[in-house]
Amino acid sequence: MELVRNKASGKIFVVLDDGGENEFLLVTPDGKVRTLEKHLFSAIKVDAKMPLPDRRVSAAQKKVYTSYFYD
Repeated sequence: MELVRNKASGKIFVVLDDGGENEFLLVTPDGKVRTLEKHLFSAIKVDAKMPLPDRRVSAAQKKVYTSYFYD
């Protein structure tokens, strides 16, 4: 699961598809799927000192992510 942080709001978004040059397909914190511009986000590094990625996403994001990749 790839996560990015919105530079303006600080909210975490889940990346569904990073196929475009300037945009990617994301799941918003409220579970909506949107295509948004990459420059609006920063990457989140995951390391041993940080919580697991799935603990930083909402239940709605987990549901959409699971449906997108596993249904």
